[in-house]
Amino acid sequence: MPERYQLEFHPEYSRLDRESLMEIFTKYFPGITNSRTRAMSRQQLISLIQEQEGLIAPEKSNGDLSVMMPPPIPYFPKQVGLPPSMAPGQGMYYCWENADAAVEAAISLAKGDVSTREWNLGEDVPEGSLLLTVLGTTPPLVAAMETVTSVTEEKVYVDQLAVFSDPICLYDLESMIDSGLPRSSKALSLSTSKRVLKSLHKLVNEPQPLVISAGQCTNGADPHSNDAVHVLAMLHRNYDDVPLCDGCGRDVDADTSVHFFRPRGRKGNWNLQDHVDDAGLLCRDCHTLVHGPTKRQLRKLVDAAPRCPECGAGNPRKALWGDPAGHPGDDFEVMGCVLPPGPLAEWVCRKCNTPYVVVANRKLWMYPDLIDSVSEPHA
Repeated sequence: MPERYQLEFHPEYSRLDRESLMEIFTKYFPGITNSRTRAMSRQQLISLIQEQEGLIAPEKSNGDLSVMMPPPIPYFPKQVGLPPSMAPGQGMYYCWENADAAVEAAISLAKGDVSTREWNLGEDVPEGSLLLTVLGTTPPLVAAMETVTSVTEEKVYVDQLAVFSDPICLYDLESMIDSGLPRSSKALSLSTSKRVLKSLHKLVNEPQPLVISAGQCTNGADPHSNDAVHVLAMLHRNYDDVPLCDGCGRDVDADTSVHFFRPRGRKGNWNLQDHVDDAGLLCRDCHTLVHGPTKRQLRKLVDAAPRCPECGAGNPRKALWGDPAGHPGDDFEVMGCVLPPGPLAEWVCRKCNTPYVVVANRKLWMYPDLIDSVSEPHA
């Protein structure tokens, strides 16, 4: 079993928020500065405290991942370089991304690949404008500020100034400017733009606590109460690893959902960052396994063709080596008679045409005992 799932939940520490954990941590590590402590995730604090108390025991798991701690995901703070003030003649455009597009927008922002993003813009945005992106999650989050460099009929090209991986709640911004902001994309007035920029500087330097009550995770789409956790977890990712599933490591694009690695039924009014530290992003297959799948679901996962290691797509074609007399049908890909060195491809992805082969034992590592029991031939 991978090391990331070997630490067990401590029944006391799993209930504490970051501030309480920091108090305990400081007793064991009085020489570490407060700023360094605050830069640690909640999970890292728990792990270091457990090491000092001798409570970490990587015993063999009973297979129930729902009560185990998540991997300590590296936190990659994004660049924040807000302009000190509005330039003469410069405007600010407010880009509102609805909840159903928030995860895709967060992936684009975290990757820094804004040239491929589908912007939710209702009108032309002049070059040189500041572009403020807000994600319509629960609660809504201020995600990024960019400068528009060029505009075409289909694309808006920008330079990133700031990606707010430390969460800024839209409600806090509205409170500081003493005015509501729209729930649709539109240009802001010059006076509002100046107040927004000034307030963002304050919120970056003095982050406000953002306490939410995240909902239970489900095997499928996130409930609305979890979408803020999902997008913030994406904004924290390394530029190269943004869409990866935390279970199998496959590139599954935006097709992930939040799983909380804590005892079922345990919720709390925690800081948003605490919820993110307590969560992982899993693809549908891994989420099915974590939530105690039925034997029928396990058989389906074990018998299914392996997903493409390049793009994560399922339902590949079977690679057929040789020169058959006729075309065998759409479920097969004729590979020809020239055999390459190494293992022969068994599958060909329908989406990206990548040939691949599974050379290791295909047992799913999360539930090997269960899979063995349901894979035996039946009388």
